[in-house]
Amino acid sequence: MSTPGKKIRLGRIFGKNDRTLIVPIDHGLGSGPVQGLERVDDVIAMLVTAKVDAILTTYGSAIKNAHLFNRIGLILRIDGGPTDYANDPEATTIMYSVEDAIRLGADAIITSIWIGGAHEVRTAIDAAKLAADCEKFGMPLIIETFMSVEVEVTIENISMASRIAAELGADIIKTYLTGDADTYRRVTEQCFRPVVILGGEKSEDPLNVLRWARTALDAGAAGTCIGRNIFQHNNPPGLLSALTKIIHEDMNVEQVRHLV
Repeated sequence: MSTPGKKIRLGRIFGKNDRTLIVPIDHGLGSGPVQGLERVDDVIAMLVTAKVDAILTTYGSAIKNAHLFNRIGLILRIDGGPTDYANDPEATTIMYSVEDAIRLGADAIITSIWIGGAHEVRTAIDAAKLAADCEKFGMPLIIETFMSVEVEVTIENISMASRIAAELGADIIKTYLTGDADTYRRVTEQCFRPVVILGGEKSEDPLNVLRWARTALDAGAAGTCIGRNIFQHNNPPGLLSALTKIIHEDMNVEQVRHLV
């Protein structure tokens, strides 16, 4: 059974319908000032105004903008290392501790595992050790599942990776979306922890984020954790308003597309 601290923190991430709208803005950790994140403080202020459930960010950003996080959930990225110039972009490692996250007032931490490749075993062991520490301190753990370059992103592999993340001790799994709701239900039904979908590379269709969210929710997912396709959108506030209605009011794309 989860500790009271973990329940309280998870309650700040999930809305009244046990769904969540998380926006990751941790891209600067490996890529520097990517388009849309040149002024992180402005982006955080916009997300707070939009009343997203939580923001996923970095240690440095959380410290610099601590005054903005008293009204919104904070998820701290504690792994990383390789930049866009790295010879091995999959060589992520743990850089901060659960105690660091507690001192910042975080509501959850996130780390990654790689399926396949040279770093599969090491990242799995790191995630397992974090899960034990998180249970001790009442800190929720999100595990993000990445496929190594040699592993195809398929329903079968997403389902496998998500189940592995749950078995390692994740409270929430962040992973890919592919296929339709009927096929993706295999992922959510075979994973005993809530799943949130990532957004990946920027889409040219301004409505794709809404379609992804609706598909994921129809398949039993708990919400979204999409970054570039929100903060690089032509109308981020409108998109977030539409996403909120899909995630927390169960609306469909046609009902909210006018907001985007």
